[in-house]
Amino acid sequence: MQVILQGSLRHFPPVELLTFLCGRGQSGTLDLETTGKRTRVFFEKDKIVWAESSKGGEITEAILQTFEWTAGTFSLLDTVALPENVKPVALEVAKLIDEAKLRAMRATVYRDTSTFRVVDDLAIQQQINLNADELRLLFKLTSVRSFQKLIEELGVTRQELTERLQHLEQLGLLQREDPATTTPGTVQLRRRTLVGSLTPDGAPDNVFPLLDGECSIGRAPANTVAIADGSVSSHHAKITRTAEGFVLEDLQSRNGTFVNGEKVTEKRLLVDGDLVRLGKVILTFNVARELKSSDTTLPEMNVPNS
Repeated sequence: MQVILQGSLRHFPPVELLTFLCGRGQSGTLDLETTGKRTRVFFEKDKIVWAESSKGGEITEAILQTFEWTAGTFSLLDTVALPENVKPVALEVAKLIDEAKLRAMRATVYRDTSTFRVVDDLAIQQQINLNADELRLLFKLTSVRSFQKLIEELGVTRQELTERLQHLEQLGLLQREDPATTTPGTVQLRRRTLVGSLTPDGAPDNVFPLLDGECSIGRAPANTVAIADGSVSSHHAKITRTAEGFVLEDLQSRNGTFVNGEKVTEKRLLVDGDLVRLGKVILTFNVARELKSSDTTLPEMNVPNS
């Protein structure tokens, strides 16, 4: 197996590479790689016979996701060595391009500059169970982000993000804000629901969103915020969201609850930036602020005509 061609996806996008290679009746393996992702496409003559992604998933999805890659590298190998125990398929590039165009049309439901606000309805939020991806997206929207910014930060495709946003809108959790009727350069937002978070000291990526009306904190896994530390009681404290803000209450814990070094002996209203200590564990409390977002537009995916 020999590498016969290498290059940048910036200059040779995956869709153009596959169209060119399959259109010439060649056989080989195309290795595509971008930040944190890698896909190998095996083709014989004018058909794609297999594909595999480092992220897993179905063959067609693995290929279509590469059509949105605008940066990275590719390597073309002169042979086809399929993984063991796989059954070859016969996918036509033209049909994949048609599917990509269809998805691109569906993904234009939102503008790149569209922003979203969390609907201030505590009753709805308490009745709905969301999966991890939806919770992550909802928490991202505690501060203003454009549709394009969400794609960059979450590392998902336009189609994936569109589907998640539409589902949250259908549930009544989100409301879209479009810049069409606002002053150029800004997107005006109404007041959004109060959403807070707890971030463990030394673990900035392990954020606990406070999305429920009442969040329990403790060592037991059933808690909203579960902390596996021996100094934390099974049911240590709770935070309740009220009209005034987030209120912290100690639940007669063994080692006590402290805010900025002061022991909590009765209900205490938290302030953005407060340091909350449970036993030996320190967490930073933050609350979302109302912001404005710049009205900027980034280029969308371009799929060439077949």
